[in-house]
Amino acid sequence: MDDMEEYTVNDDLRACGLPADDDDDLTAGAEALFGNSVAPINVDAPDAGAGAGGDGVGASATQTPSSTPTTSTANNIVLKRARSGAWNDFEPIFETLPSGKQSRIQFNGDGSVTGWQYKPDVARRELCRLISRLDLPLGFGYEEAFEEYIRRAHNPCFSRVSRQTTTRDLEKYFLERRTSLIDSLCSVTSVCLTSDIWSGNAKEDYLSVVAHFVSADWELEKRVIRLRLINCSHNGVNIAERVESVVHEFGLTDKIFVVTLDNASSNSRAMSKLIPKFVGYLGPDPAPLDNVNRENNNALRGLLHQRCACHIINLIVKSGLKRIKSYLEAFRTAITYLNSSNQRIGEFHNYCIVKGVKPRKFGLDMDVRWNSTYLMLKHLIPYKGTFSTFIAANYGLVNGEPLLSEGHWAVAEKIMEFLGIFYESTVALSGVYYPTSPLMLHHILEIACHLHARETDPLLMSILTPMKLKFLKYWQNIPLLYSFAFVLDPRAKMRGFHNILQLLS
Repeated sequence: MDDMEEYTVNDDLRACGLPADDDDDLTAGAEALFGNSVAPINVDAPDAGAGAGGDGVGASATQTPSSTPTTSTANNIVLKRARSGAWNDFEPIFETLPSGKQSRIQFNGDGSVTGWQYKPDVARRELCRLISRLDLPLGFGYEEAFEEYIRRAHNPCFSRVSRQTTTRDLEKYFLERRTSLIDSLCSVTSVCLTSDIWSGNAKEDYLSVVAHFVSADWELEKRVIRLRLINCSHNGVNIAERVESVVHEFGLTDKIFVVTLDNASSNSRAMSKLIPKFVGYLGPDPAPLDNVNRENNNALRGLLHQRCACHIINLIVKSGLKRIKSYLEAFRTAITYLNSSNQRIGEFHNYCIVKGVKPRKFGLDMDVRWNSTYLMLKHLIPYKGTFSTFIAANYGLVNGEPLLSEGHWAVAEKIMEFLGIFYESTVALSGVYYPTSPLMLHHILEIACHLHARETDPLLMSILTPMKLKFLKYWQNIPLLYSFAFVLDPRAKMRGFHNILQLLS
């Protein structure tokens, strides 16, 4: 440290760009460094407007103007020269505005900067999108609280929109989007449809029709093309009539490659009426219908109608769980008892805290929610000790025995482990933004091996027989679409298809 110079306050001043006490004139050597076009800056000068005759930069009246503007006299705005070398890569943008107004800019995707201006029509269109996506009331845009939120947090220029205006805007926006979608579908050669019936918050049933296709840019697209009110019987005739009208409206009658529905009997009857009208893409019935042509025709019709794989998995699982209904019913009774009283929920919450366990609530499984039984058991089993003790202390005995015995928990743990593969298959085959058809044979093989490996388990033997029968009902004959997709997968091809057929046999 002896051979180093002492660090002083003057070094700190120089690091901050300020003159040090032992410095000479700051303008010395400025011309050699920066050129004579840059005027020296007087760091001791007052801010703009602080004194008479000040120009805001502390330069003399005879200085040479800089190539970069430093002041805006029209608005009395002072722009100090940027010292960092990084600013050499940017071009300054100046905008003269009337006094009292603030400049707003926006950064575009290509890196350019443009002025931003509030547009009421854009705000109303985005309000329509918000109401549609969240199923909000049509008068949401006229609520005082919403207007106050937008004005204070986002845009002071926002004004409320009445329910009547929003209704008209929604209709206009819907027609624009429908026209745009019809135009985009004109360049599509083949479309796969999925359809199901859903209930809205207003307790009205709607039939949804979703189109899956590859766009002209080779992008995998999914579009909900229509929601049709079905306020009548959900039979095959009514379902077929609504699906056909939607397909005709969008000009897809001769472009339908596959229609995927769940396994309700009404959907099967609907497809029997739709298949003769949707064979334009696959070709008309061969004539004359000899044995070979008739077999090919049936194969093509079978390709057109695909049954929802996730629904089939759900049916396989439900057929087996019926055999152990009494064990699962005890857990449903216990959960219902716990959730039937807020006071009881609070007591269980406090009991978990005393036992050092994180409190949580438990939901019941439902037939229409796939994998719900697996999730119910998965959430419940980690609370085996606390949940059993609490139920036994509050619910009482059933025929002299606790509601949940050790036998119940043993069955629950075994069932949860057994249902794991069905849960994973359902999640994988429910994907939206990747093709699932090439994955089908993989999961069919995994499920078949899973059922075969549990044949000797004494606890599961009673439920395996109905599950195997349900499996064979739908997948004993492999659908053609799964076979085509598997062969076209570069990881499988014909060799892999031959191997998987041998394993399944």
